[in-house]
Amino acid sequence: MRTRVEPLTEEWLRSVGFKWHQLERQPEKHWLLWLGDCLGGGLTSYEDLGVEVAYGSYDRATRTRDHWFCWLRGDSAGLYHRFIHVRALYYREELIDLVEGLTGHVWDPTNHLYGSIRTARAAEHIRREDERLDRQMMRERPWAQIERDESRGRALPEHKEAVEGKSK
Repeated sequence: MRTRVEPLTEEWLRSVGFKWHQLERQPEKHWLLWLGDCLGGGLTSYEDLGVEVAYGSYDRATRTRDHWFCWLRGDSAGLYHRFIHVRALYYREELIDLVEGLTGHVWDPTNHLYGSIRTARAAEHIRREDERLDRQMMRERPWAQIERDESRGRALPEHKEAVEGKSK
């Protein structure tokens, strides 16, 4: 068991491969790491299982915001958002223990690519593909505002609905 001393922070989540989303009326970013790619065993998509955290839970005793909400998330085929609240988290080590328990893999952020935990073999394949000239050129010039921050998650169906709703 790890010593629980390092607090969760957005900077740390970014550095270990989480991606964020923030929809209208959400006061804080929601940070997400997909687990499906490293689970194997018949899952159909990397979006079958993820861990999502958001800062901002209040400690009623001290009236301070010092911990994070944590959910398990499932988005089969990117269509159905299912959330199960796990618990409040305070420390990095708590989140690492949760991910290791769910995946059965040792925590290794070098295999966390594009917001998803990969097997070592899959991560190496992705890194080789990223060396291709066409991939490098694509990363040099972001086409849309959402692509300018590499820690931001891809557009969700909710983003499309929000834009379409404003144009009507």
